[in-house]
Amino acid sequence: MEIVIVGAGPVGCYTAQLLKKYGFKTRIIEEHREVGKPVSCAGLVGRQVFENTLLPLSESSIINQINGALVCYRDDNFQINREGVAHVIDREKFDKNLSQGLEVECGKKLIEINKEGSGYILKTEVEDIYTDLVVGADGANSRVRKYINFVDNGYANDKKKGYIKYYLGVQYRIKVEENLLCSKITQVHLREGIPFFIWVIPEGNNVFRVGVISENAREDLIGFLRDFKIKGEIIGKLAGIIPVGLTKNYYKNIALVGDAAVQVKPLTGGGIYYGLKSAELLAECIRDNRLDEYDRRLKKKYGREIKFGLKARKLYEEVNEKELKNIFMLFKKNAGIIERAANFENHSAIFIEILKNPKIFRDARHILSRNIGKLLF
Repeated sequence: MEIVIVGAGPVGCYTAQLLKKYGFKTRIIEEHREVGKPVSCAGLVGRQVFENTLLPLSESSIINQINGALVCYRDDNFQINREGVAHVIDREKFDKNLSQGLEVECGKKLIEINKEGSGYILKTEVEDIYTDLVVGADGANSRVRKYINFVDNGYANDKKKGYIKYYLGVQYRIKVEENLLCSKITQVHLREGIPFFIWVIPEGNNVFRVGVISENAREDLIGFLRDFKIKGEIIGKLAGIIPVGLTKNYYKNIALVGDAAVQVKPLTGGGIYYGLKSAELLAECIRDNRLDEYDRRLKKKYGREIKFGLKARKLYEEVNEKELKNIFMLFKKNAGIIERAANFENHSAIFIEILKNPKIFRDARHILSRNIGKLLF
């Protein structure tokens, strides 16, 4: 069976490594000239990425360990301490490590997909490639996903089953003149008008990654650096599109994985862990000759978590200034619960723990004046 994986990011390469383990040969085509470039990721992953995958991942890409987070709103803050909760990684090295031992055909951008018998012809800028099975791991603006939506109009037009909202993320790497920030604690800044948050990630050696996801990301980031008087040399910039929502992950011997499948945490925009774990499900389905089961198994494994995140995201984006302040104060008041129950990759755990407490639930309902109980169902 001919298998072509479109996209040599971490999820595409991990899928190929799994299939290689199961005895399948794959071709990986990548539009860029080099694996790992350009980087379009904040580079902060939960420790589960290195602890809970079927194949061991090289830890040589880890450049710092994170032991907690400082959550800030205006001039107020509180700290959550969790030793080793996350790692700062060199994304270029992370991707290259995952591609070792694989044959990646760089410089082959997918232009078009055409049905050919029981398989497909993938038209690239270099050649036409026949394949029996297509794995779309080609990121947020996936051409493979667009093909599925084109040939399956009934699904693409059903907003109850599938929809995607795109956000822009921008991050600067800044070498500060004087290290006044903690080297092991990330910062999360909540601000009105920003649908996610602003982050400050310590990389080490007085270098920090400062970024934001918003409609006016560059302006918001520059304003934050000015307001918080973060001074230093900007030594790197990156930007990327974050897809949030739901999509169909399988259609007639075509499967999506990673950002192409919108396997992204709705509350933070992180996608590496969900992408790697979904790749494991996909590889198992291919191994068992049950690719038609892929969509169902995904929904069973991660559907509830993602739907919870989408509900929470919608609720968060609707809060006003007063509500945002009160939400922050509610979290600060219950920081101990958050510290004990928070899960870097499964965000519903902390909300469920908090909302199981009748008093906290009443406070939250009073703050939002909405039926927040819907988040749990």
